[in-house]
Amino acid sequence: MTLKAENLHAGYVADIDILSGLTVEARSRQLTTVIGANGVGKSTLLKCIVGQIRPHRGSISYDGRDITGVRTNQLVRLGIAYIAQRRNIFPHLSVRENLEMGAWIFRRDRRRVAAAIERALEAAPILREFQNRRAGDLSGGQQRVLEIQRALVTDPKLLLVDEPTVGLDPKMSGVIYDHLRRLTAEDGRTILMVDQNVLAGTEVADYIYVLELGANKIEGTKADFDAKYRDSIAEWLL
Repeated sequence: MTLKAENLHAGYVADIDILSGLTVEARSRQLTTVIGANGVGKSTLLKCIVGQIRPHRGSISYDGRDITGVRTNQLVRLGIAYIAQRRNIFPHLSVRENLEMGAWIFRRDRRRVAAAIERALEAAPILREFQNRRAGDLSGGQQRVLEIQRALVTDPKLLLVDEPTVGLDPKMSGVIYDHLRRLTAEDGRTILMVDQNVLAGTEVADYIYVLELGANKIEGTKADFDAKYRDSIAEWLL
């Protein structure tokens, strides 16, 4: 299941583009990381893909199907899940109830809901331990784990992840990155992640894009990136 965003021009005002001809491909069963400084269009890219912004020009396809401008709720049914940068839990609901909300599109199938929640709790034992606790009482890292597992309740093939470790300490950040890496390496999911954490975000990647002013600057496999660009990347992002 490959995602392609081609020649995207997009922004929040009709005549002003934040993305200026950006092309990105998230290859099947790989973790693709998009990095760049603040304001270069990383989050705008994901918002275009999930239909929150319609590009002024360009196209987006998934598994050969044009999904440009398709609404977010329709994308869920196509096997695409979006994890936004901003925390998006239901703080007054329990951990288990939050997971149940992730199963909303098949909520009437009680057996399927129960099986999906059990998979989530098995994958993240900390959530099983706290499943009856209010989600708002969890730590920031635990809430992020909950968001990821809630997104996985629908068994998506493609995950779109925006800045997964913002505000987290290095130890918890490592847990999140390891979890995302396993989703690709062990579960075979495709992940497109945008990130400012250059070292950690690229370390778990299979393929890397560097953006500058809303357009492609550098791209390549992790091996290419390590061999050619890692030493100078800090200069590009200043």
